[in-house]
Amino acid sequence: MTFLQVVINSIVRASELTLLSLGLTIVYDMLKFANFAHTEFAVVGVYLALFLNVTLGLPIIPAAIIASGATGVFSILVDRAVFKKMRSSSGIIIMVTSLGLAIALRNAIRAIWGADAQNYAVPLQTPIITEYFRITPVQIWIILVGLAAMFAFHLLLHHTKLGKAMRASSDNPELAQASGIATEKIITWVWFMAVTFASLGGILIGLETYILPYMGFAIIVPVFCATILGGIGNPYGAMLGALVLGFAENFGLYIDFGKIINLGGILNFSKELFIPTGYKPAISFVLLILVLLFRPRGILGKKKEG
Repeated sequence: MTFLQVVINSIVRASELTLLSLGLTIVYDMLKFANFAHTEFAVVGVYLALFLNVTLGLPIIPAAIIASGATGVFSILVDRAVFKKMRSSSGIIIMVTSLGLAIALRNAIRAIWGADAQNYAVPLQTPIITEYFRITPVQIWIILVGLAAMFAFHLLLHHTKLGKAMRASSDNPELAQASGIATEKIITWVWFMAVTFASLGGILIGLETYILPYMGFAIIVPVFCATILGGIGNPYGAMLGALVLGFAENFGLYIDFGKIINLGGILNFSKELFIPTGYKPAISFVLLILVLLFRPRGILGKKKEG
């Protein structure tokens, strides 16, 4: 595998994680709890898109858009039924509730669609192959959608009344409400945007690989790692964390650690030593532990006052 191929794979991975970690961090920023059901909401969107695309025969692009929006609405209903009643509870209690919700959603998906791997009904596409890299049309779409989502979120946050209200409600909910900002309406929009982004990210992952009910469980650690790495509660930190993690995962598999151990011939260690691809999730674990040990607030996280 060439160096340029590793860079492309890293950017694709970062684009997927950005869509998921953005939603996770804005929910935390607004509601102050770690939502362990976040990736499972994404899987709900993945399977809704599968139903629209495979069962109803809708093309994948409109199927993805409709499924993402519908899952965003579903998350609002869940918030009204569950999380709204727990606004005054501690973050730990709400976090444990979200963990139970995640298990319920995962098993409901398995009961409806089964446990077997499935794929979207998309035509075979010819990849672009050069001497230095190989990239598929789906991977190009993943990068473009990731960039578009980041740009759209920046515009929303800084150039719309909704974005300003979101920032005000996050910084001081009581003052924002006293100033006439309808906090509950802002929370509704936060849920919709967070889960819509996450569903879109999950669908893109499903297009690149395959679909399983346990997708949410498989990606929850990388998503949390990217969010914490960048600074939980910071949308730009989530983007940066996703980029760093994407490169760490792919270059972790690319680097020959035997050459590093060899120290330029000093130790006379000539054996090649690569991390097996099956251990790729372990890179997220290691990076997460290092971040929590040495910079718990993340790269762009603010130091707590007092």
